[in-house]
Amino acid sequence: MGAGLPEGYAAILADSDLGIARGELLVTSGDLSTLIGRPATTMREAVQAAVLSPAG
Repeated sequence: MGAGLPEGYAAILADSDLGIARGELLVTSGDLSTLIGRPATTMREAVQAAVLSPAG
C-alpha cells in the first residue's frame, strides 16, 4: 500500500509472495510438458532468451 496499491490488491500480492516462499506454487507433475508436447522451458532459459535476443 505504501507504493500506492489499493489495500485489496496489496493483500493479494503479499499472500502470493508468502505462498511462493512456502513452495505452494511449485509444480513438479510434468503436466505442462505433457500438454505442450515438449519439455517446459525453465525460468533460467526464458530469462536468458529474453536478455540475449535482439530487440525487435
